[in-house]
Order: sequence, then C-alpha cells, then structure tokens
Amino acid sequence: CVHPLSLPRLPPLPRHRSLAREVAFLFVKVSNRQNRMLARSSRLSPLVQKGLRQAYPAIVGRQFLTPPQHRLQSTSTRSKATVAAAHGLPLETASVSNTPVQHKQMSGGELEVWSKEFLAAVDSVYHATDPVQSAGLLRKLIKTKLLKFTDMRDAPEKFFLAHRLLSTIGLGGFGIRFTVQFNLFAGSILGLGGPKQVADLQNVQDQGQLGCFLLTEMQAGVLSGLIVETTAEWSAETQEFVLHTPSDRAAKNWISQGFVAELGVVIADLKINGKSHGPHPFIMKLRDGPGGALLPGIRIQDMGTKTVANDLDNARVWFDHVKLPKSSLLNKYADIVDNNYVQTTSERMRIEVIGQRLMTGRMAIAQAALMYAQTLHLKTQQYADSKVCNGLAGETSLASMPQLRAVFTESEHQLSRMASFAAEVEHRLNAHLRAGSIPEPSLVEQIAVCKIRCIDVALQRCHALRLEVGSYALMHNTGFELMDMLLTCKFAEGDSRILQQKLARDRLRALQKGGLGAMARAVLTAEGRAALRLARQLAPAGRDVNKLAKAMDQNWEELYGLADLICERHINATPPRRFIETCTERVRGADIAFDHAWKDKLATV
Repeated sequence: CVHPLSLPRLPPLPRHRSLAREVAFLFVKVSNRQNRMLARSSRLSPLVQKGLRQAYPAIVGRQFLTPPQHRLQSTSTRSKATVAAAHGLPLETASVSNTPVQHKQMSGGELEVWSKEFLAAVDSVYHATDPVQSAGLLRKLIKTKLLKFTDMRDAPEKFFLAHRLLSTIGLGGFGIRFTVQFNLFAGSILGLGGPKQVADLQNVQDQGQLGCFLLTEMQAGVLSGLIVETTAEWSAETQEFVLHTPSDRAAKNWISQGFVAELGVVIADLKINGKSHGPHPFIMKLRDGPGGALLPGIRIQDMGTKTVANDLDNARVWFDHVKLPKSSLLNKYADIVDNNYVQTTSERMRIEVIGQRLMTGRMAIAQAALMYAQTLHLKTQQYADSKVCNGLAGETSLASMPQLRAVFTESEHQLSRMASFAAEVEHRLNAHLRAGSIPEPSLVEQIAVCKIRCIDVALQRCHALRLEVGSYALMHNTGFELMDMLLTCKFAEGDSRILQQKLARDRLRALQKGGLGAMARAVLTAEGRAALRLARQLAPAGRDVNKLAKAMDQNWEELYGLADLICERHINATPPRRFIETCTERVRGADIAFDHAWKDKLATV
C-alpha cells in the first residue's frame, strides 16, 4: 500500500532478482536466434545496415530483408497494426486501440454542482491533522454518498475526478486515506467479490465503516504482490480459513489506514490439503467496531512519525492463526465447494486479477500528482506576479525574471502534455471498469506509463520551480511543504522502478515472440535498437545467477533507458484528451501541529 519512504537514487537492478532473471533468460533465446537469422539473410538496406552497426557492431557485413509494409510511418495517428509493426511488437501489445471507447460524461451543470458539494464535504481536511480526526472526516464523507463505493463501476469518471479535486486542496495524507477506502478496499470487493459480497458494500457505506488493503509484506518491499507469504489454510473440519503470519518478514507492512480501520481486504496464499493455490483476497474484521479492540490473534504496530502526512496512520500487521468464515473469501473468481478449490469463471484467480485495483490506483495517483503540480504552479504564479523586485531598469515583478518565466513556460508544456495523455488513458480504462473486464495488455502498459511519467514530470517541474522562487518555497501555506507527497506517489501502487523494469521485460519478450521479422524491424527505431543492444549485453550471462547479477548491475541504465523510450512511444502515439474539469488553485496549508497521542483517542471514537 502507500508508504512515504525515500527511494535509493540509483537502485542496482539485482535488488529485484525475479524480474532480472526473467529478462536475461529471454535474451539467451534471442541471442541464439540472431546467428540463424543473419545466416539466412541476403540483402540489407542502408538504413537497416546502419541500425545493425549500432546494435551489433560485430555483424556489420550480414544482411536481411525488412518487409515494406512494416516501415515506420510519419503520420501523427497510426493504426494499431502500424504501430506494432514499426516497433517490432506483436499486435496485442501496440499502444493504439482500434476499439472505440464510449462512456457518458457528466454534464457541465452536474459537474459544477457535484464538485462544489464534494469540496464542501472535505473543507475541514486542513484541520484534521491526526489519524483519528482524519478518519472521522472520512467516515462522514462516506455516509454522504457523494461518491458511492460502486461508482468505480457505475460512474468511473466521478471516481477519478474526486481524487483530482482532493489534490487541488493539498496532496496530503487524507487523499491517500481516501483512495485506500474507495479504491483498494471497496474497489477490491467490487471487482473480486461475489454478488452478495458486493451487495454488502451498501451496509458498509451506510455505517461509514473504514477498511484497509493488506497486500505488501515486510520483506517483499516494492515487489508487492509478487511475494505473498501470509497463508490462509482451509480447515475441512471446522469449515474455516486459518489466517497466519509465518514469520516477521511476512507481516503486512506500511498498511495505510491499517491502524484505525475495522475492516480489511487481506491477500494471502490459499492452501487446501497442503496445496498452494496462490494469492487470494479475503474480507475480514480487524476491530470490534470504530475505535474498538483488535480481534483475537491480530497484532498491529504504528509505523511512526513521518516527514509529511501524519494525519494518515500506517501500520504493520501480524496474524496468529486467525479464524475466518468460509464467506470471507472474495469469490467472484474462485470458491470452496465440498472442501475442494473451484474456479468459478473462465478467468482464473491470480495476482494480475487482484492487481486490477493497483491499476486504478496508479491512474488516480498519477492524476493527483499532475493536478497538485499544476495548482502549485498556479499559486506560485500569483505570488510571482505580485512580488516586486528591483531590476536593472527599475522595479519589475518576480514573474518577469527570465529564468522563472522559462520554468513556467516549460512546466505548462510538460504538465499539459502529460495531463492530455492521462485523460485519454483514463477514458479507455473507464470502459473496462463499467464492463467489469480486464484491460488489454496495451492499456495495462499505458497505465504504467502514466504512473511513471506523470509523477516524474510533476517531481521535476515542482523542483525546478522551487529552485527559482527563493524563500517563498520555504514558507508554510505555499504548497511546497507538501512536496514529499510526490515521493509517496512514486512508490505507491507499484514502485515506478519496478514498472520500468516490467516495461523493458515485456518489450524484450515481444521481441523474442515476434521472431526474425520483429528483430529485423526493431533496427528501424531507437526503441528497437535499444532493446537489441540490451539483449546483446545480457545474453552472455545465460542462466548463471551470479553472472546475471553482474550484467544487470553494469547495464541498469540501458534497461531504464529502454523503458523511457517505451514511455515516449505510448505518449506520442496516444491522441490527447482533456479532463472534464478545469484546473483551479485551492491549496491551503494544513495545520502544522498534530496530536502525537492520537492513539489514546481511538476508544472515544
């Protein structure tokens, strides 16, 4: 879940071995194919020969054909097949979708009325400075039903709009609490639960109950979801699941809203008769009502004071043989029948299915980061316009200084570009949310690009702005005091570095899957040549883990560079779209002080 920790500046790739091995093993196969491919080649165009020199200097004299239909076209909007061919990708991974996506937009009047009501309901967020106050505010908001738990399915544009509105009043801990409640907790039940479990969300909203999402484990770190050691063992004798944390390293970690919530969706390895069926979601009670005692077998520890967002509680959670009823398994995709594991749909339960909420979360966080950056620039622009400075020719405004003017100009371009991309990707995702379908691989990749690039651009532009506005950036109530929240965005819902590695891994997998033709076409683009070069660098490691670790350490910049090129392809090939609302500066500084003894107030809630 969301946890405000800092990232290492230059993380060596072997820290994430599971992805590193998979990447290198693919290249062993690719490397073996290259010699066979080139041996059969007879002709080579000058352009392809130039590309080969860059990718494989040792094979300059070899030649092969590139079919004319796969030449890269220069039109601004290209068909999915053309984009795929130009980059040597299989059709299903191209970035442009031919399927029209339609959804009903909120009318202008509805939008204005709803936005005012929503902002009025969260007006006191600035003063809710400790977890008890913040949790109380969220309970009240839930009960208003301005945003329903089912709106992710029924009105997804309203779901994303709510996140953007919250970021315009300050990207703080309440926004994380909000997305945990509506996206990770309620959204998981909506997407993974059976009909009765989804219907029960109505009662949860009526009572204003809080929930959390327990996925990340202590030793899993940013590899959240790839490693789940918490177990849920089915007992045929008692017809119950036994939820257990086998060791400290399997404790659920940095669980946002995990200290105050009375409910939770926990991800655990489902075991029946000693056989593992992989990670599955379970709904469970953590506390005996709001502010109530923890249920037997549950231990929770507060993660401590942070540099920002201390209105949000983050928890570490252990389970000691906690008994869960059969109905706790979210059973849209799987269930227990006659003590046997049963798949209930053609889509089997797996971590990618559970991860659908991570994708909606990535979109929400990416958009929130962008909107915060835009509002920060608007607020700073207002200050700079009114700030009088002494110039060479007399009095002038701070905003007229060329270095600051250049920052504003570049920021407007970069932030608008990413907002246009994010709006279109959301538009495509909304169709899947309404239909309850799993997004196609190309859309999954676009969502990852949103998460990576929107947050990176927001960080870069806000930092550039801070460097040029002087002491104003040090002051409270300017918006700059919230900048650490952008770091939170960077590693929430899938660390950006991990997503970059996945982009590169999938690109190389597509290169291998596409065969000789894909390798030939790859030399026509910078992205394709980068993939071929990286393949050449990693292939000698073979299946030797130690050699692989060294190769990944030496080539981590090339891998992340490939991911950057993939991001650029998606952004350039995706038609722009606008968000349904205009950007407005509403940022106010939150109260600085907070009650460090907030846990003592839980029992009085």
